[in-house]
Parts: sequence; C-alpha cells; structure tokens
Amino acid sequence: MKNWILEVGNTRAKWACFECIGDPSAPPLKVHSTRSTDVQVAPTWQREVQAEDRVMVTGSGDLGDWIHAFPTAFVLRPGDPIPLNTSVTEPTALGLDRIANAWAVIHNCFTQASEHQAWMIVDVGTCVTLDVVQNTKHLGGVISPGIKMRMKAMAEGTAKLPQPNLLEQNKHPMAQSLALGNNTENALLRGGLGGLSAEIEGTWASLNQKIPDMGVLLTGGDALRLELRDILPTFADAHLTLKGFHAIFKHLYG
Repeated sequence: MKNWILEVGNTRAKWACFECIGDPSAPPLKVHSTRSTDVQVAPTWQREVQAEDRVMVTGSGDLGDWIHAFPTAFVLRPGDPIPLNTSVTEPTALGLDRIANAWAVIHNCFTQASEHQAWMIVDVGTCVTLDVVQNTKHLGGVISPGIKMRMKAMAEGTAKLPQPNLLEQNKHPMAQSLALGNNTENALLRGGLGGLSAEIEGTWASLNQKIPDMGVLLTGGDALRLELRDILPTFADAHLTLKGFHAIFKHLYG
C-alpha cells in the first residue's frame, strides 16, 4: 500500500508517492509536477493509484477542481483544524505549506533535523516564507515577496526597467567579490536575488541573538537561486513540504 499526496500551491501542483511505513526522512518514491490550473492531468495521475492505496489532496492553493478530480481522496483544506503546536494567534489562518514545513522539521522528516534544537525554515516560492521552530513548537514567521514577484514589481512599476529572464539564472549571479551589476539586467538581479539573500541572512542574524544555534533549512522551487554565504551550515530539502504533508496525513489518518 502506498500513500499519495497531491499538494496544490499557488503556482504548481505536485503529485507524490510515499511508502506507508518507513523512514520519515526518505524522499518520495516519485514526484510529478504541473501548473496548479492543469487539472486535466488528473486522470493520468489517478491511473497510478492502486486499489489499496490512499490519496490526500491538500495545499495552500485553490483545491476546488482537484477535489472534484479525486472524489475519494482525504482532503486537508486551508482553515481546517491543525495538529501543529504553534504560537500564532490564528492557527487556522496559517498557510498549510508553512504547517507542513514546520511539521516536517519537528517530526524528523529530513536527515539533519536532530542537529539543531531550533530551525529557520526558508521556503522560496511564489512568496518567501521564513518559519522558526524550536524543540517541538512553531514560534511564528515572516512572509515576503518571492523572486519572480520582486522582478515583476520592478518591471511593471517603472517605464523602462525590463523583467530579467530567471530561466537563464539557475543560481545567484555574483560579480566576483562584489554584488554589483554591470548592466541594467544584472543590477536588477543583484537587487532582487541579492536583496532577498541579504534579507534572509539579516533575519537569521537577528533571531540567532535570542535563539542561538539555529540551523537554516531551504526548500521551494527557487531556493537554489540564493547564495547565503554568511550562514553556515545551511541545509536544503527540495521535498520538505511534501514529506511534511505525508507525515501529517499519517498522523491524522494512521
């Protein structure tokens, strides 16, 4: 028997298969991804599900059409009661992706989870979320614009600034030892990517004064574009959110 997690985000929908029993830090057996609006792939994904398998539809995006496409699935919706121990004032308003990330760290869903008592989880997607967990509690977090949103805002908010093609930029572009651009497009990239990296490093430095020995864990589709040179060590897990949702699924439904 396998468990299938369909995570619907603001931009992408991910379809992942997990072993029901085993190491919680193990990666998915397979992962498919498409745009969140591409519900027409649902029949293809459904054909992978065996009779004894279970499916959960969840995520912080629009679940409606996906729920209809998987009518027998378990559903975890935004606003549903959550099992996470958190300090936020409105737990049901907390984004499900943030809940899954925190749950994954608290429940050892990545191999280095035990190396620190506190973690700052940085999810770099449509928006950038920074969430802090200490021991078994979620303390809160920060939400800011994602990389593409920053680039788009500068292009649409001005008359002459272009929007750089991020598809050509796999990592943070550094100009030797200086984070300066030598043309308009590079200057925009230095501002968007370098500014976000500096924002994350600054947040970590400020929090680390009150929460010492805090590790940093990166996830999300644009995480590899960052270069966090002042935070060592920094860990990455591309499947953290999916693993967190799978752990929550097992907690809720056995």
